[in-house]
Amino acid sequence: MYHAVHCWRMLTNLEFDKESTVRLLGRYQGRSGEIEIVECSWDGTRIYFEEGVRQSQATPDGESVFTYVKLMEELLHRSANILVLGCGGGNLATRLAKLGKKLTIVDNNPISFVIAQKFFGLPDDLACMVYDFRQFIFQDEALYDGIAIDIGGPGFQFSDEFDVETCEAIRARLAPDGRIVMNVTVMNDIDPLPDRIAARLAGEHMRVWIVDEQGIEDRNAIIACLPERQLNPRSVLNDVLRHNQERWSIRRGRLRSRDLAFESRNR
Repeated sequence: MYHAVHCWRMLTNLEFDKESTVRLLGRYQGRSGEIEIVECSWDGTRIYFEEGVRQSQATPDGESVFTYVKLMEELLHRSANILVLGCGGGNLATRLAKLGKKLTIVDNNPISFVIAQKFFGLPDDLACMVYDFRQFIFQDEALYDGIAIDIGGPGFQFSDEFDVETCEAIRARLAPDGRIVMNVTVMNDIDPLPDRIAARLAGEHMRVWIVDEQGIEDRNAIIACLPERQLNPRSVLNDVLRHNQERWSIRRGRLRSRDLAFESRNR
């Protein structure tokens, strides 16, 4: 899920032939609107557009061009049995599967699984569940040592979808020493959204870190709710953070669940 807006409609005047910079590979009707898959001639990557918004971009074998996907992958390196909420182009799931992780993938849009397998290399032997993620969370009884959340799309409201009850239900699906890693959209540097959702997900016992790129509007940020008292980034994570033109940094969460309870009582 990538929320910086790169409109496919800007490309519609191009002719889809050998002379074009992009080539239309497929057009589908999803639950949230029209989905179009295009291939870029300059690097061979494929883009998943939903209602004109770029949701995924990756190579045909599922290697994402987005730093946030690589950050999520690295933050989940200790997990072996992972619940993935949200599919889209399936880039995170494809990468985790290649690393030998056991996956359960949940998305309410069945066409997303078809697209991820056909255009982005998602293995066809993974457990793919067609559910609203909240319905699945409240019904599921399995435990996972990692939960990855990358959900969004046209009209998606994080604050409404990830309320206290839902976040508690997500945390209840964690095995001991499990971890939650989530991608969210941040409006600006003073947007409280990532800290509020992180506090809801973490409860009283997990530690929260936010991996963010300050100074950019409508950007991706990663919430990491972990059992460890300290986050000691592996060299791979440091490489992802530093070896690009972006300016990602790690900070601690600013809120705890008790802070949210205090705010609620004083409204």
